[in-house]
Amino acid sequence: MNALTALLLLTIIQIATSFAATAVLTISPLLADSLAVSARWVGVYTALLYAAAACSSIWFGNRVHRLGAFQVSRWCLALCALGMLLIASSRIAGVLTGSVLMGMGYGGITPASSYFLSQGTSIKHRSLLFSIRQSGVPAGAALAALVVPAMTQHLGLSWAFIAPGIIGLAGAAAFTSRSPQERSQTAQSHSDAKPASVWSLLASYPPLRILAVVAFLFSGLQVTTLAMLVPFLHGFQQMTIAQAGWLLTLVNLVGVIFRLVWGRCVDRGVSALHMLALSGLLGTSGFAILAWAAFASIPAFMLYLAAAALGIAVIAWNGVLFSEIAIVVAREEVGRATGLCVFAGFIGVVLLPTVLTLAITQRFCSGLVFTLGALLCLLAGWQTWRRAPHRHH
Repeated sequence: MNALTALLLLTIIQIATSFAATAVLTISPLLADSLAVSARWVGVYTALLYAAAACSSIWFGNRVHRLGAFQVSRWCLALCALGMLLIASSRIAGVLTGSVLMGMGYGGITPASSYFLSQGTSIKHRSLLFSIRQSGVPAGAALAALVVPAMTQHLGLSWAFIAPGIIGLAGAAAFTSRSPQERSQTAQSHSDAKPASVWSLLASYPPLRILAVVAFLFSGLQVTTLAMLVPFLHGFQQMTIAQAGWLLTLVNLVGVIFRLVWGRCVDRGVSALHMLALSGLLGTSGFAILAWAAFASIPAFMLYLAAAALGIAVIAWNGVLFSEIAIVVAREEVGRATGLCVFAGFIGVVLLPTVLTLAITQRFCSGLVFTLGALLCLLAGWQTWRRAPHRHH
């Protein structure tokens, strides 16, 4: 298995796990009706999923050097597939249990693939390759926004989860290979001494701290956007589920494109922290437009501008940040450091959407949430801009 094949496989698994994690959010009003619960339940769902993902990211991040990146990825794919099948039961217990399993699978993917890519990737192209890998997250979310509502409409809600779940299990069963590079790394790791606590990395590598803070803020705002956009547009902007799903797809497609653009810019010499600061500014603009839409009538094209700005801001940052981790820490610590930042991101995902999505059923409160989102993006942009001049590559 060569490097390009490995990158392709890792990206495909990233797409599959992101598809699973996002699928419920694309039809949350319909699933809430089938469960006979309020639309506010989506906050509980996302909290369970990402709380499980946060714990999983630390667990897999500490063990990927022994288990191997591809075997970790295989188990993560299987967990997500099992979660999809449980959600297909259309029962509250099944949905909640499925969300935990999908979170466990979703959390381990990024530490595993980051560890693998950092071992043999030159700094010259590192950010682009990490961004290609991370483009699987918005690509999977965009695919879910296109496929799941359509399958629900034509095949029914259960089959919209059963079919992807079966495909995921089949893929996990078939995915048994390892690269020679990974076998060598895994064999060597068995003789290594037990590593220090993952939290000691924050003291050993000070630049890791701001990356963890940015991961916390942007991850929480990313999932808040994914969770609130469809209910907000459907409930208060007179859009159908399909129309709102198209804007959600736009957010993710723009994010896919700009993950690659951002990665290429950093590889060409632009500071990663400057790129993250620009993401904060664009996020401020996108959330401000949605807040405006909550308080007043605005032209429809402004909603598309907001979707595009948020796609660049809260979706595209990911690859640049994770490639920067591979630069600021020692090579053997990349999996653990990535797991730590993923953990920080998932804590943000648990805290922000859990509180903020409670406003889904009220137009005024939704506007306040979007205003807060604009302020948090501004904070992230300001903090990264302040630190960028002090960084040397």
